[in-house]
Amino acid sequence: MEKTNYTIGVIAPSFPSEGKRAQSVRAAISYLENSGHSVRLSDGVFSIKGYKSGSAQQRASELGTFLKDPQIDLIMATTGGYNSNEILEFLDLADITPSRKVFVGYSDCTAISMALERYRICTSVNGPMLVDFIDYPECFEQLFRALSSSARRFINETEAWESTDSGKFKMAPMRRLPNKDSISGGLALAANLSTLCLMLGTPYLPDFKDRILFVEYDREEQRALPSLERFMWQLRHAGILPKLSGLVFGALQPSVAAEETAIDSIERILNDVTANYSYPVIFNAQFGHIYPSWVVVNGSMVLIDGKGIGVGGS
Repeated sequence: MEKTNYTIGVIAPSFPSEGKRAQSVRAAISYLENSGHSVRLSDGVFSIKGYKSGSAQQRASELGTFLKDPQIDLIMATTGGYNSNEILEFLDLADITPSRKVFVGYSDCTAISMALERYRICTSVNGPMLVDFIDYPECFEQLFRALSSSARRFINETEAWESTDSGKFKMAPMRRLPNKDSISGGLALAANLSTLCLMLGTPYLPDFKDRILFVEYDREEQRALPSLERFMWQLRHAGILPKLSGLVFGALQPSVAAEETAIDSIERILNDVTANYSYPVIFNAQFGHIYPSWVVVNGSMVLIDGKGIGVGGS
């Protein structure tokens, strides 16, 4: 989608916009409007119903309205959280006319992105949400560049951070598992690991055949590495990992990386769960719950080669 100014529909599919999140959302809206974009808010953006912004039916209705509105170019989520998967039952996905609009979100929004991919309703993007603006003001310009670029390389920056309060840490280079193919190509599909596993066995998953799966893990349990490992085995046992043409695993958050030992590490876990698969496996990619994080357009052609990862003709 090559545009200068977008008509953006904002939804709150998970957590409500309250406290610091509300301040971040308002700041992001002001920035987008001052940049020349037209921003339309769903009724639930600043509503609160416990740890959600509204009922499943309300959130589904607001997303469905924007998906059907021909004037909306881009749908953006305020934030992630929990339970966006429950709204899928109340969306008439089969009755929504496919369009060229774009849905943007990550983390818990993986549930929505997978359903949109499955029903081929519109392009879904693993990219910034409105709350990210405070910690990474350049996030929206990064998104718009990704949407307008047909060829680019994915690279790791020299440093990253989880929030401006937590401080920056050094980004290590991407690494590859040895004894795997060095070159492969396929259509991108990006997801949060735990949310993706929630979708297994549902009618909302797209076909993973020959996909390059970008996956990242956000700490949810006290012992993160064992949790991460069992999720990855679930993907293998569900028949997801055997279908892929490549796997890209996002960099671990510092608190998760601190759990690594000589025996238990992300490299060992990925070696085990991709045993007998020949496709390339890359890890420590700058993708996930860190800033900056790669913007991955689902369905874009990705090439893994000797230089790393590229999109399109890069």
